[in-house]
Amino acid sequence: MKAIDVHPLEYGEEPAWLQVESGSVVSSEGAQRIRGLLAKTSPQGARCLLLAVEDGRPVGRLEGVFLNPKLYFVRELLTSERTDRDVTDTALLSYLCASFAAEGVEVLSWDRPDAAHVNAALVRAGFVVSKEKVFVELKLDEFEGRHEDPFTYRSLTEIGEDRFVELMTKSATGDPFEDVSLRDPRSDFRDLINYAGAGFDPTWWRVAYLDRDPIGVVLPQVFSDRTNEGTMFYVAVLPEFRGRGFGRVLHASGLAFLAAKGITRYIGSTDARNLPMIAVFRANGCEQTGRQLFYRALKRGSGGERNA
Repeated sequence: MKAIDVHPLEYGEEPAWLQVESGSVVSSEGAQRIRGLLAKTSPQGARCLLLAVEDGRPVGRLEGVFLNPKLYFVRELLTSERTDRDVTDTALLSYLCASFAAEGVEVLSWDRPDAAHVNAALVRAGFVVSKEKVFVELKLDEFEGRHEDPFTYRSLTEIGEDRFVELMTKSATGDPFEDVSLRDPRSDFRDLINYAGAGFDPTWWRVAYLDRDPIGVVLPQVFSDRTNEGTMFYVAVLPEFRGRGFGRVLHASGLAFLAAKGITRYIGSTDARNLPMIAVFRANGCEQTGRQLFYRALKRGSGGERNA
């Protein structure tokens, strides 16, 4: 078996891309669609579309998208029946591994059966799981809070962005899963607003108070493209008030707020190591639905060995 050559798809190679799946029949409509993908820009350019060639024949292809400059998602990993699937899949992902290691790009995947062959190929190519995220869901149609809520709430609109960012930053202090020491809180906050998009409403993001003391923050949010589904961008208790069960109360208040706004389905997530937050999910009736996997490319040493 000859070596497999992998390279970014170029203009004029649309038939080769389609032949990986169809064998020999190539439609003009299909070729036009691939040209459209080639014309789209991404932070890393043409590496979103990779073609694998063996002995002059197209035998595999990879289509991916950069969710942000440091996070990549494999949308399709397809191998021809004419070649060894494991070898070809590994060759395609190995092409990414060296540059991703140098640039600090992670690959996002899921821990579920339909992603199993991509996950296995990532490991063979030199990627390792660097972190995992737990996802949960809860139907809000008939949501009833399970905890007494002693707090009053003031919105972002009421207290202003400066104070809100200050309290969010204090709430993140000591969080082992959120290293804020090297980040700009103001920039992070603006990123959250941009991510909320058309669904952003400053009256939804709130600070909880016990008497006059700020206790924590909760940011209920509707998905801009799914108006019946929502999440919470952030839920946190200030360090001096932790260990008193306030986290589950804040989370429940966010669920009740979403339900009152007509949201019928809540989707939440947290780092798989964040056992306190997972306990909060469980206390409020949420059910785990899956795990996201974040793969990091191992760097190669001068002797070819892989380094963490």
